[in-house]
Amino acid sequence: MTAAVGAPQASAGSANWHKVLSDFQLGPFNLAVNQQNVYVADGAFGTLSKVGSDTPLAQAPGLAGAHFSPDGKSYAYAWSNDEHTEGGLTIHSRGASDVFGDLVGYEAAHNPDSVNTYGIVAGGNPCAEQILGGLTGGAATYTGALDSHPYSVAWSASGWYVADAGMNTVMKVDEGGHVSTAAVLPPQPITLTAEMAAGLAAEFGAPPGAFDCLAGVTYAFEPVPTDVEFDQAGNMFVSVLPGGPESPVLGARGKVYRYDTSGHRSIVASGLLGATNIAVAPDGTLYATELFAGKVTKFVNGSRSTAVSLDRPLAVEVHGAYLYVGQLADFETGGPGSVQRFKR
Repeated sequence: MTAAVGAPQASAGSANWHKVLSDFQLGPFNLAVNQQNVYVADGAFGTLSKVGSDTPLAQAPGLAGAHFSPDGKSYAYAWSNDEHTEGGLTIHSRGASDVFGDLVGYEAAHNPDSVNTYGIVAGGNPCAEQILGGLTGGAATYTGALDSHPYSVAWSASGWYVADAGMNTVMKVDEGGHVSTAAVLPPQPITLTAEMAAGLAAEFGAPPGAFDCLAGVTYAFEPVPTDVEFDQAGNMFVSVLPGGPESPVLGARGKVYRYDTSGHRSIVASGLLGATNIAVAPDGTLYATELFAGKVTKFVNGSRSTAVSLDRPLAVEVHGAYLYVGQLADFETGGPGSVQRFKR
């Protein structure tokens, strides 16, 4: 089975360092481990399932993220329909009716990232405005628009937190379903070089030189929060895709932000190529998937190393001595996705 889902590599010396737990996944966007059971939020199937069980624990359109309370009595999952006109967080607690946090409704009423300015923020010119506005299908410079795509979930003692990839915000949902803004992620500016402009032209099928006027333009992409996690001290960690092309044409721009308990924000990891998920170990070790680099990267005391090399790592979770990785299916070849466990 290992050959069927790619050949992972790691430096562990033990013969039992690696195990494929499931090779029937399409889009394992998030993983959760509770009381030694491993759960998968598969966004392609729209299911939350326990590995080894044929019956989903929950099913909803676009179900992308889930998490459990430490005692296992409650879990919550994030979902949205294809049009992003319905969606939010459903909280299920043993012996009680489900509670719903309406994130789409909150976005319509408050639009938290309307405080952010995206698009061309410096060095603009009419040619660049026409090209970049055309690529995004809107204005070359704009403020946060209405969109909600709840993606990942984390439990904390103060409530459930949701990384919303459309809202560019982390939301808090309390046990009664009340929604509030926990953090608005900052824009992701980059000053385009001539090499980047040429790369963009090639990527979008434009003739050579067609995008030369983009050189020197500073463009603020939307942040795309993909995961939210907490450490044992209550600090919040948020991974972001940097918006725009996720290929290497603009460089490895993914980041992980840390919000301490006072709300102060800092960057604790950067230079990530496809930061789709993170995990924080009890000792503070940070793991981040790099979907487009084919690895899970480990951050310890300011240093980085490769924890696991694996095709299409989409999700990561840490529990005890193990690292769990969700692998995206290969839709070009038909190769399956998987959930794999590694000793860390």
